Amino acid sequence: MVVPPAAMRSVVAAARRRGGVVVVDLPRRVDEAVAEVLAQLDLVLLVVPGELRSVAAAGRVAAGVRMVARDVRVVVRGRCRQGLDAEAVAGLLGAPLAGEVPVEVGLPGRVAEGEPPGARGALARFCDGFWQRALGSAQGVPA
Repeated sequence: MVVPPAAMRSVVAAARRRGGVVVVDLPRRVDEAVAEVLAQLDLVLLVVPGELRSVAAAGRVAAGVRMVARDVRVVVRGRCRQGLDAEAVAGLLGAPLAGEVPVEVGLPGRVAEGEPPGARGALARFCDGFWQRALGSAQGVPA
Protein backbone atom coordinates (compact mmCIF):
# COMPACT_ATOMS: atom_id res chain seq x y z
CA MET A 1 0.00 0.00 0.00
CA VAL A 2 1.39 3.38 -0.99
CA VAL A 3 0.52 6.30 1.28
CA PRO A 4 0.14 9.63 -0.54
CA PRO A 5 2.63 12.32 0.57
CA ALA A 6 -0.18 14.71 1.55
CA ALA A 7 -1.64 12.07 3.88
CA MET A 8 1.75 11.52 5.52
CA ARG A 9 2.20 15.26 5.99
CA SER A 10 -1.24 15.55 7.61
CA VAL A 11 -0.79 12.60 9.97
CA VAL A 12 2.63 13.69 11.22
CA ALA A 13 1.53 17.32 11.55
CA ALA A 14 -1.48 16.22 13.61
CA ALA A 15 0.71 14.06 15.87
CA ARG A 16 3.14 16.94 16.41
CA ARG A 17 0.31 19.34 17.29
CA ARG A 18 -0.74 16.99 20.10
CA GLY A 19 2.64 17.57 21.73
CA GLY A 20 5.12 15.14 23.15
CA VAL A 21 7.41 12.88 21.22
CA VAL A 22 6.47 11.44 17.85
CA VAL A 23 8.37 8.30 16.87
CA VAL A 24 8.20 7.12 13.27
CA ASP A 25 9.72 3.91 11.91
CA LEU A 26 10.47 4.57 8.25
CA PRO A 27 11.49 2.29 5.39
CA ARG A 28 15.00 2.30 3.94
CA ARG A 29 14.09 4.11 0.75
CA VAL A 30 13.29 7.81 0.66
CA ASP A 31 10.29 8.40 -1.58
CA GLU A 32 7.95 11.41 -1.57
CA ALA A 33 5.91 10.21 1.41
CA VAL A 34 9.02 9.46 3.49
CA ALA A 35 10.50 12.84 2.54
CA GLU A 36 7.33 14.50 3.87
CA VAL A 37 7.85 12.82 7.23
CA LEU A 38 11.60 13.50 7.37
CA ALA A 39 11.06 17.20 6.70
CA GLN A 40 8.88 17.45 9.82
CA LEU A 41 11.15 15.58 12.23
CA ASP A 42 13.48 17.36 14.63
CA LEU A 43 15.82 14.38 14.87
CA VAL A 44 16.39 11.24 12.81
CA LEU A 45 18.16 8.22 14.28
CA LEU A 46 19.59 6.01 11.57
CA VAL A 47 20.03 2.53 13.08
CA VAL A 48 22.85 0.64 11.38
CA PRO A 49 24.18 -2.86 12.08
CA GLY A 50 27.90 -2.79 12.80
CA GLU A 51 28.82 -4.73 9.64
CA LEU A 52 30.67 -3.37 6.63
CA ARG A 53 27.99 -4.39 4.10
CA SER A 54 25.28 -2.78 6.25
CA VAL A 55 27.31 0.42 6.58
CA ALA A 56 27.68 0.59 2.79
CA ALA A 57 23.92 0.17 2.33
CA ALA A 58 23.24 2.71 5.07
CA GLY A 59 25.45 5.20 3.24
CA ARG A 60 22.96 5.29 0.38
CA VAL A 61 20.06 5.69 2.80
CA ALA A 62 21.88 8.38 4.81
CA ALA A 63 22.55 10.43 1.68
CA GLY A 64 18.83 10.52 0.87
CA VAL A 65 17.82 11.23 4.45
CA ARG A 66 20.33 14.09 4.86
CA MET A 67 18.87 15.81 1.80
CA VAL A 68 15.58 16.27 3.69
CA ALA A 69 16.18 15.94 7.45
CA ARG A 70 17.73 18.64 9.61
CA ASP A 71 19.45 16.49 12.25
CA VAL A 72 20.57 12.95 11.42
CA ARG A 73 22.48 10.81 13.93
CA VAL A 74 23.71 7.23 13.86
CA VAL A 75 22.91 4.41 16.28
CA VAL A 76 25.12 1.36 15.76
CA ARG A 77 23.38 -1.94 16.49
CA GLY A 78 25.50 -4.90 17.45
CA ARG A 79 29.21 -5.40 17.77
CA CYS A 80 31.28 -3.83 15.01
CA ARG A 81 33.56 -6.13 13.07
CA GLN A 82 36.07 -5.77 10.26
CA GLY A 83 38.13 -3.11 12.03
CA LEU A 84 35.21 -0.75 12.51
CA ASP A 85 34.09 0.87 15.72
CA ALA A 86 30.91 2.87 16.29
CA GLU A 87 32.65 6.24 15.79
CA ALA A 88 34.11 5.02 12.49
CA VAL A 89 30.67 3.88 11.32
CA ALA A 90 29.19 7.29 12.12
CA GLY A 91 32.12 8.99 10.38
CA LEU A 92 31.65 6.89 7.24
CA LEU A 93 27.99 7.92 7.20
CA GLY A 94 28.77 11.60 7.77
CA ALA A 95 26.62 11.91 10.89
CA PRO A 96 27.32 12.14 14.62
CA LEU A 97 27.10 9.01 16.76
CA ALA A 98 24.01 8.94 19.00
CA GLY A 99 24.98 5.67 20.65
CA GLU A 100 25.38 1.93 20.44
CA VAL A 101 22.81 -0.79 21.08
CA PRO A 102 23.84 -4.41 21.52
CA VAL A 103 21.85 -7.04 19.63
CA GLU A 104 19.03 -8.29 21.83
CA VAL A 105 18.52 -11.98 21.10
CA GLY A 106 14.98 -12.29 22.50
CA LEU A 107 13.62 -8.97 21.22
CA PRO A 108 11.96 -10.20 17.99
CA GLY A 109 10.08 -12.91 19.90
CA ARG A 110 8.91 -10.49 22.60
CA VAL A 111 7.70 -8.04 19.94
CA ALA A 112 5.86 -10.87 18.14
CA GLU A 113 4.12 -11.63 21.45
CA GLY A 114 2.93 -8.02 21.72
CA GLU A 115 5.57 -6.47 23.97
CA PRO A 116 6.60 -3.06 22.66
CA PRO A 117 10.27 -2.77 21.67
CA GLY A 118 12.31 -0.97 24.30
CA ALA A 119 10.19 -2.11 27.25
CA ARG A 120 13.22 -3.83 28.80
CA GLY A 121 16.72 -4.97 27.96
CA ALA A 122 19.54 -3.30 26.03
CA LEU A 123 17.21 -1.24 23.85
CA ALA A 124 15.39 0.08 26.94
CA ARG A 125 18.73 1.06 28.54
CA PHE A 126 19.82 2.86 25.34
CA CYS A 127 16.49 4.71 25.14
CA ASP A 128 16.60 5.75 28.81
CA GLY A 129 20.13 7.12 28.44
CA PHE A 130 19.34 8.82 25.15
CA TRP A 131 16.25 10.57 26.57
CA GLN A 132 18.15 11.65 29.69
CA ARG A 133 20.84 13.25 27.51
CA ALA A 134 18.28 14.80 25.13
CA LEU A 135 16.12 16.21 27.92
CA GLY A 136 19.16 17.48 29.79
CA SER A 137 20.39 19.29 26.67
CA ALA A 138 16.95 20.76 25.96
CA GLN A 139 16.71 22.13 29.50
CA GLY A 140 20.23 23.54 29.54
CA VAL A 141 21.36 20.86 32.00
CA PRO A 142 24.54 18.95 31.20
CA ALA A 143 23.68 15.41 30.18
